[in-house]
Formats: sequence, C-alpha cells, structure tokens
Amino acid sequence: MILQTSPAPLELAPFVSGYLFGQSEFKDSRLIPTLPRGVPALMVVMNDYSKVQLECIQLNKAQSITNGVYLCGQATQMWWLKVSTCQSYMAVLKPTALQKVLGESADVFNDTYLKLDDLIPNCRFLPEQLRDEKNQKGQLTMLDNFLRRLFRDKTNKPNEVDMAVQYILQTQGQMKVSELSTRERTNIRTLTRKFTEQVGLSPKLYARIVRFRAIINFLLLNPEASLLDVTYKFGFYDQSHFIKDFHDFTGHSPNQYLSTDQSFDGHFIKAVCSIS
Repeated sequence: MILQTSPAPLELAPFVSGYLFGQSEFKDSRLIPTLPRGVPALMVVMNDYSKVQLECIQLNKAQSITNGVYLCGQATQMWWLKVSTCQSYMAVLKPTALQKVLGESADVFNDTYLKLDDLIPNCRFLPEQLRDEKNQKGQLTMLDNFLRRLFRDKTNKPNEVDMAVQYILQTQGQMKVSELSTRERTNIRTLTRKFTEQVGLSPKLYARIVRFRAIINFLLLNPEASLLDVTYKFGFYDQSHFIKDFHDFTGHSPNQYLSTDQSFDGHFIKAVCSIS
C-alpha cells in the first residue's frame, strides 16, 4: 500500500491542510480499520466507473464507493474500510472548512461519505481528468485548481472557533472547555454551539480525538514508549483512564492495537499529523 503526502498551495492554507495520495493493489479484499482523525476531507477515487473500489462498513451499515468525488465528514467512531485495488487522492481539509464551503452545519456530515456530483459543479469530471493525467505534478495542479474554484470568495478570516481549534491542536487536546471559553471570551454553551456547527464535533470530543491522534502518532514514532510514559505525557489521570479512552476509539487496548497491522490507518494518522 502506497501513501504519499503533498502540501497544498499557500493560498489554500485557510481551507486545506494538504493532499494524500493512496494506492492499493491487494489481490484479495482486505479489511482495514479507519479511526477518528479530527479532520474532514474530499476524496477523489480514480478507477473504473462501474467497479466498486471501496466499501465502508460501520456497525450494520455499509456503503460502496465507486469512481467519483466524495465528502468525508468527521468520524466519531471506528469504521472498517474494505479495500482491493484502488487509486485515490484525499484533500485533507481544515476542521472548519466544510461549513464555510457548504453553508450547512458541519455535524450534518458526520460519519458519512457523500458523493458530490449533484452538489458541486464539474466535480464529476475530476476523477477522469486526474486518471488521464499520468504525471503526479499535473494531477496535483488539477486538484489545486479545483479547490481554488471551490473556495473562491469564501471567507478566510479566522473567527473564535478557528482560534479555539488552533489552541486545541497546540495543546494536543490537553485543555478544558472552560479554559477555551475563557480564552475566547464567550460562555461554554455558545462556544459549544458554534464549534459543533463549524467543526461538526463538540470542543470536548474534538479535543479527545486530537489527543488520541497525537498518541497514535507518538506510539508509531516511539515504539519503545511505555503506557505509563503515554499516560503522563498526554495528561491522563492514570493508566486505566488512558486505556479506556483508547478503547473507545479503537475497540482495542493499546497493546492489542499496536500488535495489529497499522499499514494504512496508523500511517494515515501520521501523515495527517505531518500536514495539519
């Protein structure tokens, strides 16, 4: 499985963190866990029009993904991704970008993969254009141009939610909502409402996901680290609280998760951390 990262141009920085290119060539379909990462995205699947490339499975719900452009909303729980042979690009968006471009509360799109053919003009042609352009530099230029049109005339002036997001990222999710409301000079209820509308998650859940993402990244980079090291580095009261929080997002204890294959999702999180 190939996973490559590329930066977005500076003018798109208020809306796009960067690009991920993924390519898989599994002879037999493989089930891969996909975890909450704290970011929405646009995914462009570039294969045969009729063939199912991916299947997203969540509890009793499954969704087939074929050639096209998809909006990936915030994930609040673990999904399974059934993957065979596939090529795709993913534009990793800033947490508040969905609400800015679509004008609807971002939480409407949580835990969804929404095909955008009928919502965004000309996006139905993008997969074919990318597939016909064999040079990756040319493909990235096409993505840049598509996103420039998408975010044209959208406000890029940071508001209190953008500032709160930045503080959560800076502290790796180790803060209290009361502290955020004090910093942004607003009450907790108002901040929570605005944050949920613009990010799709409450500030408390978003902070938990950011901390979880930072933990996965830390463990991948420091495989010799003990659970006690992680417990105190990331501000947990004790080891049992850390293990419970980890289990909530993965369905496994840290040791169980690290003994499984992280060739996709663990490295996806590492890639997201590198461009966020």
